[in-house]
Amino acid sequence: MKKLLTITALLALAAVPAQASVFSVTYQDSVNDLFAGVAGNGTLDIVSVEVSNDATDLYFKFTVNGDIVATDWAKYMCIIDRAPGGDSSGNGWNRPIGMPSGADTWIGSWVDGGNGMELYNYSGGWPFPPNYATWLGSPEIGISKTTNTVTLRANLSTMGLGVGDLFLFDCFSSGGGGGDGAIDSLGNPNQQVGDWGEYSVAHPLTYRIKPEPTTLSLLGIGALLMIRRRR
Repeated sequence: MKKLLTITALLALAAVPAQASVFSVTYQDSVNDLFAGVAGNGTLDIVSVEVSNDATDLYFKFTVNGDIVATDWAKYMCIIDRAPGGDSSGNGWNRPIGMPSGADTWIGSWVDGGNGMELYNYSGGWPFPPNYATWLGSPEIGISKTTNTVTLRANLSTMGLGVGDLFLFDCFSSGGGGGDGAIDSLGNPNQQVGDWGEYSVAHPLTYRIKPEPTTLSLLGIGALLMIRRRR
């Protein structure tokens, strides 16, 4: 009877289906927390960002309070602190945004002109051209959008991340001008800035890279087999 139960448990674990995105956390932001008169028809107003990962990639899915197909000039960005050091006052796009704990990775994207995305890793400075860019044909990153969502994808290894790693991050919306700052911050439930070019800092959130279900299933099977052998 015990043998039958063990086999049943093994089969149940093996039957767990793999998923494209195996773990996710949705971070909510306040709505209408922008300075008075900001343009964009709601496209700069972040409603939430879902952060998820699978075995190879990390995803940031922005949901905004407007139609980014009809109004497509907003920019969507993420700043990441994954290791000691980094840039405490700047970023890959040289926007007036800083991360006092030290930024190691900057992701910037746009949803006009066919969509695009760039990823920069800090190494005493922010490189140009970026480490990875859609306009360079980098398969390690990607961007997609719907009426009110933008999803950014980046390979974990491009940022030096792996299963179990915990990192700090914040996500922002901004305008099309090179001097535009963080109009909305995911981590800040209050108004982030009072005008377009005002300097501001990140309000860090945390995320830990999780293993995929098939990996968890194999670990479970291994544990059951070890228990069975000990008996």
